[in-house]
Amino acid sequence: MSEKNIERLVKEFLEEVKKALPDWLKDKKSELRDVIGELEDHIWNKAEELSDTGSPTEDSVRLAIAHIGAPESIAKEYKRRGTPKVYITEEMWPLYKKVLITVILIIVALNVVGGVINLVTGDLWGAFDSFFSFYGIFLAITIITIIFVALSMQGYLPEDFKSKSDLKREQRELEIAREKGFPTSLKTGKPLKPFIKPAGEIIGGILGIGFGFFLLIIPIPALVELIHPEFLLLLRIIGLVTIIEGSLNMTRGLIGNEQPQTHQKMLVITLMLKFVSLAVVVIMWNRPDIFPLFNWNDETGTMKLANMGIATEFYDTFRIVFTVIILLIIYGVIEDLYNIIKLEKYKVKY
Repeated sequence: MSEKNIERLVKEFLEEVKKALPDWLKDKKSELRDVIGELEDHIWNKAEELSDTGSPTEDSVRLAIAHIGAPESIAKEYKRRGTPKVYITEEMWPLYKKVLITVILIIVALNVVGGVINLVTGDLWGAFDSFFSFYGIFLAITIITIIFVALSMQGYLPEDFKSKSDLKREQRELEIAREKGFPTSLKTGKPLKPFIKPAGEIIGGILGIGFGFFLLIIPIPALVELIHPEFLLLLRIIGLVTIIEGSLNMTRGLIGNEQPQTHQKMLVITLMLKFVSLAVVVIMWNRPDIFPLFNWNDETGTMKLANMGIATEFYDTFRIVFTVIILLIIYGVIEDLYNIIKLEKYKVKY
């Protein structure tokens, strides 16, 4: 067999190996060239070793290729990249959890928005179905899990999804963090930035406590007498919730960027309080007839009730305002959920 045909034999084998290699390696052109180049050198060296003449022959090349193994066997070695953990590798597990939780939160948020819309429009069954629908969550978990199992079986690692510029930037950030003495995560090795601004939490907490106390006690007896009892009860519930939430925020500010697990627990309580506020605001949305309007009397220097309840022609405007408030509370719920998840990576010595 001519030298050209022997080279073609080796080239065809290397092409089969290329096809069998995992996609993460195919995407890295320089690494792929190195792997194929080393494999080709090994074939020629082995062929020379097995040849009776000291030069590669067709038989010695075929024996060398057989000695190396089938393309699928070679590719399997590169698919074993990563530390096994069930069916998803340990390296891919944090990314899997992050994607899974993010998608679930989006679905839950959409369900909550749909539930609130159904609730305020009087569709109680639709609201129940929206709030407690698990089909989307189950489907998301199934699809995402299948994708990550497949990626793990192919030997993917999280860095395979990042560009070279991103990897260089992360390396620079890590070097700067080490130089300045910033803490780094024991799980990821990445620098950790402060997760709260203590001063902002303390000031916001104090303002919240003050506002909450005002709503709870309403220190103007004449004003209390003018407010519908049901509306007054709703105001006091919001006041109590605001006091507790403000106290939690102030406490988090005093703790500072330490004890992430304690911060998580406080955020869970804050999250439940927001659902209470959401329920109260939804009730208000549906009861414009108890919303008080007041006029200030310049002659007597007193406030008097102008009208008990919003005029029917202003119901739509009233509900638009309260819909915006509802959406803001839902945004706060999503933000708290995100912060609870984000604090997972801070569960190291800070």
